[in-house]
Parts: sequence; structure tokens; C-alpha cells
Amino acid sequence: MLPENPHPLNHAELTQLDHFLHSAACGGEAMGLSYAHGFLTAVASGPERLETSEWLRLMFDEPVFETGGDGQHMLGLALRLFADIESGLQRHAEFNPVFEYLRDNSGATQVDAQPWCLGFSAGFALFSELWTRESRQALHSSINFILKLANINSLPEPSYVKLCDAVPEAAASIYRYWRANDTEQ
Repeated sequence: MLPENPHPLNHAELTQLDHFLHSAACGGEAMGLSYAHGFLTAVASGPERLETSEWLRLMFDEPVFETGGDGQHMLGLALRLFADIESGLQRHAEFNPVFEYLRDNSGATQVDAQPWCLGFSAGFALFSELWTRESRQALHSSINFILKLANINSLPEPSYVKLCDAVPEAAASIYRYWRANDTEQ
């Protein structure tokens, strides 16, 4: 069950969730935050709803919480993250993917969209049997854009940043397509 009127996670909460996902408390297949954000974006945007317990299991991979309070807190952060993603997609101007940022050899910070795009691709694959020829044609450019970006490590900085800046609109167009399809049925 998703929280009603959740407020978006702040930077400290995102960091806390990312640290937990990378900790020994989660299984070896737990997702990092950027990957999880992409995955959850695909889950929110897909042609059908995945049960919350299913995407939580995939995200955390059998977590072991020290206390019940720790479990409630981390699961609450994950639920709020999903709700924030869905809310941002509904108002696509407010959707912001959580990309990773890396320092290059010169110490400059570079955006890395690949983990997010790989997560989105993994989430997209969960619904592959539901994609019709019509939906693949309608969403071809948005899907292929994200899938191609998943395979690019980097380009010259301005070109790569422009591609990263186009991800929110690609994700929002997929969301809008399937939500419009929901209302037609």
C-alpha cells in the first residue's frame, strides 16, 4: 500500500536508502538507488501494475532488518520513492531521474545515466509479453532512446548531458501512453 500524499525523499533520505541497498543487510542482487529508480519508473509506467510486494522483493533482494523499526523505515522510504516517481510522471515536468554522478580523473563530476537506464530496461522486460505491435510502434523512439542510453558509457560531456536531459520526457511519454491505454479499456 502506497502512502497517501507522501512528500518526496530529500537528499539525506535518498543517500540513506542507497547505503542500505548496498549494505550486507540486503541480498547480493539488491539494486543500487539509480538502478532502482529506473526500475521503479518502468514499473510505474508499464502496461500493468506489479504488486508492491513483488517490486519491493526485487529491489531489496531478501533484506534483513536489525529491528522492526528499521524495516518499516526502509520500506517506507521505498514506498515514498515509488509514489514520488509516479507523481512526477503524472506531472512530467516534475519528474527527475536519480542518476549517479562520478568524478573523473581531473576531479570533475560527470553524470552517469547508465545504471538508471539499465534499471528501466530490467523493469521494461518484466512486461515484454504485454507489449503489442501497436504499443511498440507508438513508443519506439522513447523505448529505444532509453535502451541505447543504457549501453553508452559516456560521450563528450555536452552531448551526453543533452541525452540525459531527454530521459524525463521519454519516460513520461511511456507513462502517458499506458495510462491513456488504461482508460480506453
